[in-house]
Amino acid sequence: MPGENQQVTIDMKDLPGILAKAIEGMEFPQIKALKDDMARVERAQLFPGGDGTLLETCGKSIIDTRFFHKEYRRDGGPQDAIALAKGLGARGSGPWLSLSPAMQKFAEFLKCRGDYNQARISGLDMREYGAMVEAENVKVTGPLTTTDAGVLVPIEFLATVIEFATAQSAILPKLWRLPLGAQTLRIPRLVQAAGSYFGGIHLYHPNEGAEKNRTKPVFDYVELNAKKLIGLIALTDEVIADSSINIVNYVTSLFVRAFQWETEHEVISGLGTGNEMTGILVDANVAANAIPRETAGAISYDDVIDLDSQLDENFTNLTYISRKASRNALSKLKDTQKQPIYHDGRSTFFGDRMPPQLNGSPLILTRNARPYGSKGDLILAALEFYLWGVRQNMTIDTSKDRYFEFDETAVRFVVRQDGAPGVPDGFTYLDDSTS
Repeated sequence: MPGENQQVTIDMKDLPGILAKAIEGMEFPQIKALKDDMARVERAQLFPGGDGTLLETCGKSIIDTRFFHKEYRRDGGPQDAIALAKGLGARGSGPWLSLSPAMQKFAEFLKCRGDYNQARISGLDMREYGAMVEAENVKVTGPLTTTDAGVLVPIEFLATVIEFATAQSAILPKLWRLPLGAQTLRIPRLVQAAGSYFGGIHLYHPNEGAEKNRTKPVFDYVELNAKKLIGLIALTDEVIADSSINIVNYVTSLFVRAFQWETEHEVISGLGTGNEMTGILVDANVAANAIPRETAGAISYDDVIDLDSQLDENFTNLTYISRKASRNALSKLKDTQKQPIYHDGRSTFFGDRMPPQLNGSPLILTRNARPYGSKGDLILAALEFYLWGVRQNMTIDTSKDRYFEFDETAVRFVVRQDGAPGVPDGFTYLDDSTS
């Protein structure tokens, strides 16, 4: 009826035509005003509770919603903690026009780069900050649960942690890391040996008119089967409550370091059974390259030379692996020209520090190597030919069900992987036998 409110329904597929018709004959200022009105409506939908331009959050922070409009937002590169802290509340560098007390403390914590000791020195009370954040979360969403807390450990953070763990080991980054797309991966391998690099293909000079001899390459394969590596810990509700999220970071770092340690151990000494990877010192084909030592329980200069002589000239990127006691014994050895064969502290032409070198190749120290004087106390390896297959990167799961009656939360860490020397001829070590 005339004079009564009427509701008009618009089909979204008709909207472009309606808008095109609406702006016919408009001047540029009118079109710009229309676009501004549409943008204001869009921002009001994205940020309900504001006036379309500014929004006051529950924590009393003031946000300029125009920052999130595609025609206003200025893209920038990644920021470190200090730059992000300085940008909060600074006009022109982000959406925040003023900060609530909780957000102000968050910015101060960023300036300390998350260091609790530094935050305490600067006068920031982290317990007070935690209480403020908890109070605001309860006000908005109700009490947080263990399931809600799971989002505090995003997948991107886990991937970063795993790469950091790999970087802690000087051995793992040198391996040939392969993604396992299935439970089992078979990799064809050309059967090679010194003097027969092409797997059985031979070239020859026949006599004129003679019958040609056929040759063909020979292949076998390396098989990797994803094996589970698990860690499980139970945290009491009191520990979690008193330590806040810091206990999660601490436990995660513990398991990450343990994962790195165990994986490196299996690369060297894994049994290949009981879900362990196959280690360099256990692989039967690598054992054929083992070198008997000159003197039982010791390493001599001749032993080092014999190790190097055992590997083919095609393996040029070689690495020695040993422990500190073995390194100290090697530092006393000299070549035939009375020059030391171990060097530490050398610099490049540009002044960069070089890694420790033994007989011209890098030397990695790890307690996962065998003790001085025993089998495998010195390994020489082309580590890029060790195949490290990863089916599942480290995942973290929590559950209160398992230990509910004990008021404990279970935290489980799982990795699925396998590994083995892909080209055994690229590995050798000192045996415990003597020549």
